[in-house]
Amino acid sequence: MNSYKNLIDKLFKVNLFSGMKLGLKNMLLLNDILNFPANQFKTIHVAGSNGKGSVSTKIAKGLEESGNFKVGLYTSPHISCFRERIKINGEMISEIDVEIILTQLFEITKEHQIPCTFFELTTLLAFIYFAKSKVDMAVIETGLGGRLDATNIITPILSVITSISLDHTEILGNTIEEITLEKAGIIKPKIPVIIGPKVPFDIIQAVALKNKSPLFQVKGNFVNFEDENNEIAKNALTLLNISNDSIAKGLLAKPICRMEIIEYLGKTVILDVAHNPDGLSHLIAAVREKYPQNPLRLIFGLSESKDISSCLEILIANGSYFHLVSARNGRGLPLSELKKKFPDNQKNVFAHPSIQNAIDEACSKSDPSEILLICGTFFIMSDARATLLIDEPIDAIDMNERKKDPL
Repeated sequence: MNSYKNLIDKLFKVNLFSGMKLGLKNMLLLNDILNFPANQFKTIHVAGSNGKGSVSTKIAKGLEESGNFKVGLYTSPHISCFRERIKINGEMISEIDVEIILTQLFEITKEHQIPCTFFELTTLLAFIYFAKSKVDMAVIETGLGGRLDATNIITPILSVITSISLDHTEILGNTIEEITLEKAGIIKPKIPVIIGPKVPFDIIQAVALKNKSPLFQVKGNFVNFEDENNEIAKNALTLLNISNDSIAKGLLAKPICRMEIIEYLGKTVILDVAHNPDGLSHLIAAVREKYPQNPLRLIFGLSESKDISSCLEILIANGSYFHLVSARNGRGLPLSELKKKFPDNQKNVFAHPSIQNAIDEACSKSDPSEILLICGTFFIMSDARATLLIDEPIDAIDMNERKKDPL
């Protein structure tokens, strides 16, 4: 059997050359060949433009805290270690389990000549691991969209759609209506659906009525995503008959790099993966609620596929200094392009060759009152956390989704 390092390197190369492909054909076929691992435990399915990782984490923790369930959690992307994506009761999948299951998957896909993508293989890895470990429940976060997402072969006991905003428009559609319909694809016949306050009710209602699925919408105007995510997760856990005490404990759970505050070299640093206009607006509101007077020194990178102009409009309106970085996986907007979005004579904008260089310079140039806010694409966060000396498992190679290289 190959080592963990060799196997994830092989998986990484699938990622390099297969690119991304939406559709359920491979997943349905392999689920059948593998004796239906995705059908061997109860699931909660979570989609949304923002907040789905946080809501998934809170629901999983609330279920775990009830003491009645062994709970799987599948999220993406990861920050520093591939194994972050697949957890049972908060514990990452072991390297040995990755070795055993990935070896099996590579053999089967080769034998049946099924050209799986990185995300399909990773999703199957999670389903097989959860089935093998006999979890009672698993909270499954979609990767992208919903209707054609690899996770959408499950029939959950509850579907959740956290929020809708213009994101991944090149894949999901150019309007809120198109994106909502893609995410509504996780709705299954007669399965309850909970939606967040910013999800278009009428569009979801039509799909829910067609499927005879009970529909519940969370109401309220929330200053920040944490409050909104808590209310969505609370409603989900209440519908699942979890006790108030277990719900309260579950709501305290939060993935890393979500309004995560640390001290580094005497500086207050915030890490957050807000990466689209809606997410960045909520992030700034949350930061201002906690630090109303402090100047913000921003360290950020954005992916090419985002609404760059709207993102920058929000950041420029709220930052004092701007340190620009680009992710190493090729999906970030090049620094030269990002810097062009600022006026030529603007003196408070700095482009950096690496994330470490950006953090080092930002720390050296900032005064004690400034907050260092590191935000944007997921794909800068691993390097940022390593620079900030955060002790956690980290893979030898960058295992996140990567811009497809030309063949």
